[in-house]
Formats: sequence, structure tokens, C-alpha cells
Amino acid sequence: MRPAGLLPLPVADVETQAEQLARFVKAFQRGVRAEMVAMRDRLGAFEIALDRGREFDPGESSNRFRYAFELADTNEKLAAGVECSLRSTGTDELCTIESVADRQVVVAVDRPLDLSREPYSLVIYPWFLYERLLGALAQLGADHRGIDQAMALFGKGEVRRWGTSLVRDHGALNPGQRAAVQLCSDASVAFVWGPPGTGKTTTLAHVVDELVAQGLRVLLVSTTNAALDHALGQLTARPEFAAEIEAGHVVRIGQTSADTFGAHVDDVVQRVCATHRRRIDELEERVRDSVDRVQRADRVLADLSDAEAVQQSLFSRPAPRVATDDLTRLFPIQVARKLANLSAPELAAQVRRRKTRYARRAELSRKRQAEHERALRNERSGVVARARCVLATLTNAYLSPLMNGNQFDIVIAEEASMAVLPSLFYAACLATRGTVMVGDPRQLPPIVQSDDEFVRRVMGRNIFDVTVPQPETSALVAMLDTQYRMHPAIGDLVSNLFYSGRLVHGDATRTRDTIATAPPLAGEALVIIDTGGQAPCERPAGTSSRRNETTAELCADLARRALDAGDVSVGIISPYALQAREIRSRLAGTRAGRAIECSTIHRFQGQECDVIILDLVDSDPMRPGRLLSDRHPGSAARHLLNVSLSRARGKLILVADVDYFARHEPDGIVHRALSLARTYGRVVTLANT
Repeated sequence: MRPAGLLPLPVADVETQAEQLARFVKAFQRGVRAEMVAMRDRLGAFEIALDRGREFDPGESSNRFRYAFELADTNEKLAAGVECSLRSTGTDELCTIESVADRQVVVAVDRPLDLSREPYSLVIYPWFLYERLLGALAQLGADHRGIDQAMALFGKGEVRRWGTSLVRDHGALNPGQRAAVQLCSDASVAFVWGPPGTGKTTTLAHVVDELVAQGLRVLLVSTTNAALDHALGQLTARPEFAAEIEAGHVVRIGQTSADTFGAHVDDVVQRVCATHRRRIDELEERVRDSVDRVQRADRVLADLSDAEAVQQSLFSRPAPRVATDDLTRLFPIQVARKLANLSAPELAAQVRRRKTRYARRAELSRKRQAEHERALRNERSGVVARARCVLATLTNAYLSPLMNGNQFDIVIAEEASMAVLPSLFYAACLATRGTVMVGDPRQLPPIVQSDDEFVRRVMGRNIFDVTVPQPETSALVAMLDTQYRMHPAIGDLVSNLFYSGRLVHGDATRTRDTIATAPPLAGEALVIIDTGGQAPCERPAGTSSRRNETTAELCADLARRALDAGDVSVGIISPYALQAREIRSRLAGTRAGRAIECSTIHRFQGQECDVIILDLVDSDPMRPGRLLSDRHPGSAARHLLNVSLSRARGKLILVADVDYFARHEPDGIVHRALSLARTYGRVVTLANT
């Protein structure tokens, strides 16, 4: 196999592996650098608010100062090793993120911070992650153990096949899902094609469980933490794999607010290193106690200073008494009572010695605490190195220090069709036996900011299009063909538009009738509301987005009616962020505003709702936008529309000016979708809604 035009460079018929690797890396680096330029121009930096800053591990032996802050929420851009700016009122400090876990971020800076200058925030530069990817790619050499596997994944090496007997019970899977598990066990390069609602994550869990049960070491990567969380949840449901988690053989790297079922690296470390954790807690309490006693000593010394001043004055009023409670916190009760009878200078000398003792105690406790913290950090690396299954984002695969030196038998990429090719290539280099790509090439492709054709080829295409451009007929592809999400009417529309009619409906889709029979538009699972030229579209000054006030009001009303009719989940999808905001503003302050998800198509990837309302927005006097038109180079209109249509379980409502798309783009995907939707549903006019 050869990649489908991955690199538009002259290639000799015969290349050494070193030459192939150099060519790949050079092309990837060129594409990444151009994309970084586009990101700087279009995205800029962004800030993440921090709270409750505190000094962290002050006994650390390095020359840097470390601080921990609380996070209001998790963020995919935060990862260990990221360099950014720590901003407070009027100042910016360069810092490095050392760890992110449990809504806490630890940063290292070159000089002490004044925490009284809060609030602090982190200023992140999105292209920094690509800078690190460039460095990771540059370190790849032809002697790297996984280069053969990466080349095979990209069609430049031999795909090995072997017959294996599955060792786990996969009887709960349908035939297509079981075939996928078998392929992943038998081939050194395997693709699992999972159209919407076909049980892709369930199948993935069986694949991981099977490979681990065969004694193979597995790395599961994905573009997002959310996908890893979902996969881990499915894995935990498998009894044998739950035992692997409890034993510390499964380790989740990276931040998440979801339940990790004890698999997060810090949870595993705590189980393995309970002694360190217990001593850290004890030492933290000792530090707090010592600091409290030092503060009490300062109060006693202040009182004694006042007493000396009174005794030396010309006035005869008695000296102020030292609080007995403060003394008894510094000395044993009997000793404190005797010391209370001393003169102020004598007592002050005793208190100063005691203060020095407790200050020294606090300092030593901090240092010992730091030693245990360092031992835990080292143990984190050890826990990852011993794990039989590691879950990490593609970013952490090259960014996290915990991954240094790790090699795996199998690398599995979830959401592989959304991943940029250079990061997949690097991840594949961590595999010595096989790679498994799980995804759907007919849904959202990688997000790329640059319009440069070279960048689009090197970073904007998905791995399916590169290696298996004809997935329907490739022996390396197992397609999951039974969908369990959508009402058959919706499923048929999606199947025939995007999957050559290959999807069949599982038994679960029959239960969708109860959603279809409820309002709005009761009794219909698939409806087109034709606005018929009565809903003009506009682009307000100062924005590149679009708005349609008529359809915004209509969508808000439909959503309210759906909620009022029963206990259902409702989503409103728009291709334009401005229209999504317009609809949300009409729902704000109501039960519907709190219950209904209204967003752009990209935000809905991976989600599903009982009722989906798709507002296509575009109409006269404007031409169809690039998001919905397949005439634009690199158009993702087909992918965006597929995601939109396939989110619905029981009712799909399309709001569109039907004749508008027929006139402006008669061969376009939107017109084809609306025409086919008539076959499986019905059309109503704006007046009849």
C-alpha cells in the first residue's frame, strides 16, 4: 500500500527507511510550522482563570519556585510541560505547567510570587503544543523501535497478518463488532470504521480488553479527554478489566473532571504508595502546627515588648499579662505556669528560643514532605512504566514526562479520523507490534486553521483517507454496520446519504417511536420545515458569521414545545455561532434555556439527543456559506451535515429554505439531503408549524 498522495514530493521507487522517515518528518514539520503561523494570526492567546494560589512543595531542591492554583473547570489545552504566562495585575511571569489533576494546576516560575496580587490567570498560546510536536518529531530516528509500525500505518511498510484465537468472551457483540475485534487481534494495521450509533466505544472496550488479556501492552490515545473518559467507563463495565484497574495495571494520564474509577495515575500512586501519602499528610499537619506555634510566639513577644515599655515608663500602671493559652501552646502546662512568673526580658528569651525551635521544625517538616513528594513523582513514572494499559491524549503522548521512554505493543487511536496526521505518526512510533485506528472518516475531519493547500494535505486530512481511501473494500477495515441510536427513518437518511445504504437498524431503534409520536409535529420522526423564502438571512456588520431571526424564533419555539410535551433531551444545532447565540438569547432565563443544548455542529460531535432541531440558516439575499457548500476547496460540508443529522434519537427537524438550496447548489450535499429526507419524512410549511 502507498499513502493516497500524503506528501506531494517526488519519491524514488526505492527508498531506505531512513530516507522515508526523513521525508515524512520534513513534510510534517513544514505543515506544522505553517499551521502555527495561521493559528497566531487567527486565534491568538487565551486566558484561564486561577484561584486560591499557594506555595507548593517549598522544599524542592531545584532553583524554581512552585505554586498550586485551583481551576474553575478543566481545559484540554492544559497539560504538563506546557510553557505559558502567569498573569496578575500588571505583571506577566513565564511559567511551566508541572501537573494538572483534580482541578488543580501546579506551575513552576523562576522567582517567588506575591500571592496577594491575586487574581492570577494562565495565558495559553495554542501553537505551543505544536512547537513541542516539532521537537518530538525531530527526535525520531531510523533506529527507533516503532518506525516500522508508523510506516506501515501510513502505507509505506508491510502489514503483517496472523491467525489468533480470542481469549475473552465477546458474545454480547453483534457479528460486525466481533469481526472488528478479530481484525484488531489478527493484523498489524487495523481500522475500525464506526458510523454514528453503531457501538464504536463498546467495540473499542472489547478490543482493548482482548489485547490486554493476550498479554500485550496497550496505549489508548485520543484527541480529547472526553473520549478517553467514555472509553474508560466502558472498560470498567467489563468485569475482568475492572480487576486490572484495581491491580494498578491500567493508568489514565492527564486531567479530567470525570470519574476515572481509580485508574488515574495519582490514584494508582496513592494505592501503591500509601506510606508516602500518609507521611505527607502527617508532615502537612506538623507544618501547620509549627506555623501556628510560631505565630503564637510572635504574639507573646509583642505582648512582652509592650510590658517592657510600660515598666520603663514613668507611669505606674501594671504591665499587660501574656495570654496563658498562647504560653501553653508553646510550653508544657507546668512549664508555662512557672515561666509566667518570670520578668518580661527573661520570658522573652525563653519564647524566642522556643520560636526558633518551632520554625526549625516547620522547615525540616517541609523538607521531608518535599522528599516524599519527589518520591511520589518518581513513582508516577514507575506506575506508568509498569502499566499494561495506558490512556492518554495524543498531546500527552509526546508532551507528558510520564511517557518518556515508554514503548507499547499496540497503539490504539480513538477519534483517529479527527487527529492531525503528524501526531498520529508520532504515536504510531510508540508501537512495536500493531496500530488500531478507530473512527469515522465521514464525520468531522481534523481542525486546521491554515488555508494553504500543503497544510490541508499534510494536516487537514484524516488517516482513513490517507491509508484506506476506499474503506468499503479494504481488507484492513472492519465496518460496524448496525446502528442503535436513530429512529429507522433518520437512520435510513444518514445511511443512504453517507454510508452507501450499508447501515441496518438494531432492535433498540424501535423504541424511538415514542419520541416521534410526541409534539412538536406529533407522529413524525423526520420533518422538513420549509421556510419558503420567508426567513431572510443576514451577516451583521463587523462579523463573518450569520443570523436568521425568523428561524431563530421558530427553533426556540419548537424546542419549548418538545420539552413541554415530555421528559426528553433536546438539542438545537446551527452551522453558525452567531445564530446559536441568537437562539440561546431567546431561551435565556427559562427552563428551556437551562435544559436545551444549543450550539454549533463541532460542539455536538459525540453527543446525542432525543430531539434534534437543525437550523440551516442560509437563505436569500445571501449565497450559501462555506460551511454548507461543497464548492469551496477543502469543504467539510458533508462531514458537518452528517454529524448534525446523526445526533437525533427519535425526532429530527430540519429548518431550511428548500428552494433556496435547490437554486443555488443543485448538486450540493444540503440539497441532496433535503431531497432524500422527503422520502423518509414529510415537509411542512412555515405557516403549518
